Amino acid sequence: MPILNKDISIDNHVTLWKITESWTELFELFENDDELNNIIQTFKSELKKKQFLASRLLLKMELGDWKTIHSSYGKPQPIDNSTEISITHDRGIAGIIKSLNPCGIDIQEITPKVIRVKSKFINKNDIYFFSEKKKDLTVLWCAKEALYKINGNPNIFFKEHMIIEESEEENIIVGKIIHPEFRKDYKLKVHFIGNYCLVYTLNVT
Repeated sequence: MPILNKDISIDNHVTLWKITESWTELFELFENDDELNNIIQTFKSELKKKQFLASRLLLKMELGDWKTIHSSYGKPQPIDNSTEISITHDRGIAGIIKSLNPCGIDIQEITPKVIRVKSKFINKNDIYFFSEKKKDLTVLWCAKEALYKINGNPNIFFKEHMIIEESEEENIIVGKIIHPEFRKDYKLKVHFIGNYCLVYTLNVT
């Protein structure tokens, strides 16, 4: 069932789904959609089936349709191009953000794994560069994932082209994409939900 609605406004709408159902229970909520069933059967993992179905249920709730089209980089878009969207899921939570502007969202369970891979995605200009705390590093990972999803360009790299800075606003950080071809700055909102970190874009500055 949905567990979180935040920043609901004309410009921004974030919704999460806590996945407590089996994949068959989730599928039944689509009234046995044959097209969706064909897609689901391509997934071998039950967890992936549940994550996919939960995220598409959120799309159906927010947009009236679970189907999307994708850019050349694989970025999802509503079929009618009525709004911008971004999708995320990890373990037992799925989420979407819809906005009038380019947007990105990411949720991750906070685990020690992020400490082992920190050298692959952070740089000396990031906040928490010297931190070994899994909570701090998960914030950085989620923030950079959210930034990546805005453009979906595979030539934008976490370590080389993204910087995450602190902000004077509570629970807000600043994400910067600094690429040879362009630069964009974003505000990002940070939430902690149990043992999960959720980060999503608020706007472009």
